[in-house]
Amino acid sequence: MFLIGKITTTHGVKGEVKVRNLSDYDRFHVDHIVIVNQKEYRITSVKHQHDRLIVKFEGVDSMNDALELKDQDIYVNTKPVDSTGTHYQDLIGKDVYLKDDTYVGQVKYIREVPQGHLLEVDVHGQLKLIPFVDAFIKDILDDKIVVDVIEGLL
Repeated sequence: MFLIGKITTTHGVKGEVKVRNLSDYDRFHVDHIVIVNQKEYRITSVKHQHDRLIVKFEGVDSMNDALELKDQDIYVNTKPVDSTGTHYQDLIGKDVYLKDDTYVGQVKYIREVPQGHLLEVDVHGQLKLIPFVDAFIKDILDDKIVVDVIEGLL
């Protein structure tokens, strides 16, 4: 499990809670499943309010229900992004090299798109996108990611 937020207090009388986002990117979306107190909750609404989120969970329909969640951490089950068991957070910060051991840059972010995932790589101060597919990602090692990209991608 991966910590993504903390419920700070309740909001209103309909079971909404205020959440401090602790994730490196926005993981709070309608219909996503999160874990609070070892119980799964489906997010039914998300609103932004200053530096907090106002989140409504399915089955939490009153202020009393929401009070039970106050001061609790919010987790997500992380699924490996590949067959080796690599997770998103394991990829961020890794150095990226070409097959000939030429340094490319460092992974700054994993972008989720309808077709899959993209690695956002800082290449000399510019962000470049590398599709996270077997055609481009050749190896994920402890200290680096080895890629084989087509001309013009970087």
